[in-house]
Amino acid sequence: MDRYPHKKVNDMKRQSLATLTLALAALSSMVGCRGNNPFGPPGSLEQQQASAVIHDPYPQNDIGPYEAGARPPSYQNPLPEPVRNRIVTDSMPWLGR
Repeated sequence: MDRYPHKKVNDMKRQSLATLTLALAALSSMVGCRGNNPFGPPGSLEQQQASAVIHDPYPQNDIGPYEAGARPPSYQNPLPEPVRNRIVTDSMPWLGR
């Protein structure tokens, strides 16, 4: 009979943690920055622009205070509020909204 059975449990935990760490390190070394991207390429220029119109990351002028330098020159005219409210409804009619 072992005098210290808890040491075996701690050693097993330490070994499994070391194995997990090595596996994650090996997995992360196999993945490149733009290598095998699971999401695919970002799309053509037109697709990226259309996505940027829908998911506009810049502050809206009609929601908060106007900030003259907050939007870059090519994004000075955001979609009006009624159009923004209809994007999801019009693009996914099966949701029934």
